Amino acid sequence: MTFFGQSRLLLTAGLMLLPSMRCHAEEALAAAPFQQAIGIVDLYFKAPLISHQLKESTAWDHHDSLSADEISELRPVVWDRFRKSRLKGKEATESYNERRLEIGDDVLRFTIRKPKNHSSNKALPLTISLHGGGEASRKANDLQWQAQQMRYPKVSGIYVCPRAPRDTWNQWHSDNIYPMISKLIEEITLRENVDPNRIYLTGFSAGGYGAFCIGSKMADRFAAVAAAAGSPTPDHSPAENWHNTPLRFEVGEKDVAYNRVTLCRAYQESLTNLAKKSSKAYSFNFIEHAGHGHQIDDRMSITWLAKHRRDARPKSVVWKPTDNFIQQFYWLANEEPRSGQQIKATINENCIQLQTTDVNRLKLRLDDTLVNLDEPISVHANGMKIFEGMVSRGLQCLVQTLEERGDAQMMFCSEIDLYIP
Repeated sequence: MTFFGQSRLLLTAGLMLLPSMRCHAEEALAAAPFQQAIGIVDLYFKAPLISHQLKESTAWDHHDSLSADEISELRPVVWDRFRKSRLKGKEATESYNERRLEIGDDVLRFTIRKPKNHSSNKALPLTISLHGGGEASRKANDLQWQAQQMRYPKVSGIYVCPRAPRDTWNQWHSDNIYPMISKLIEEITLRENVDPNRIYLTGFSAGGYGAFCIGSKMADRFAAVAAAAGSPTPDHSPAENWHNTPLRFEVGEKDVAYNRVTLCRAYQESLTNLAKKSSKAYSFNFIEHAGHGHQIDDRMSITWLAKHRRDARPKSVVWKPTDNFIQQFYWLANEEPRSGQQIKATINENCIQLQTTDVNRLKLRLDDTLVNLDEPISVHANGMKIFEGMVSRGLQCLVQTLEERGDAQMMFCSEIDLYIP
């Protein structure tokens, strides 16, 4: 069936299933190709009953050779339709208004503090702050949560304090945490006027451990990260992943419990060695508080965080997965990430160089800020050319990459699916 036949079938189905969309769908059928692209986006996000059919349809194929200008025009449309589709759910809205998120059996409660007298038209920075505690009573962790809400009174922008869903020693770096923090970022970004390139993460004590682990695994989500009175967790917070994300970590000189100060010193050494190999990357700040134990004053970290802004399109990326929870990292996508893998990816004009360890399949997500999509692209992996040719801009890729993370800055219009020998 041709694109127009599939489009007509799907839009007709939309008319049958959702009568309120009749006018919109009829207009889409008669529209020019660019307007049809908008019609498909509208139908995809507004008609959940047939969106799965549309996802698997070849109707997108007519929009897989778009121009840079067309992609530029479609970006805000796709984001607008995506955002509206996520906001219309009554249950999700009630949950957010109650300051709670649920994934499976876990409930993440959170508080939000907003600046007074701020312009609703001005995008604000967002700071997510993780409390201390751990394997203790619910009451004890609640007290830590309450204290964290007051810990940084001078935070600019939106200040969010989540309450760990579990009262365990690894409350901020257990397997369940990563999708919950991703969901928290997405929900706040959708519902508040947040600058997606000024999202910060900080944590104290148990929250410091979480800042190391979450920040390292999800470094592409944050403009900068600060961890205090905690330490990096071996095998769960690779130093390599801080290649484009500034890190500040501080600990008391006498904070010897669980080898905290020793582990922080070793981490500093690892980062120093990495920085020697890449002078423009690995921006970090380690502070050891002389004479202090576990209780340290880390309030200056807030001023430090605010100086940074995320680069969502770095042309050099280092990714060392530790598990299968995070499958996208900047413009890289790995459907089977696992411990032991490492990817170093660099773009120089239209040539992409990859150095990989134990990686067989990899997707490169691209757009015109990274390469010139009107010219051929070549990809070399471990010294071998594995791809050369033109790569088209597609509407479906734009939609898919937005859905994956709910991040308007991480929408890509092109993809190369690679097999690495």
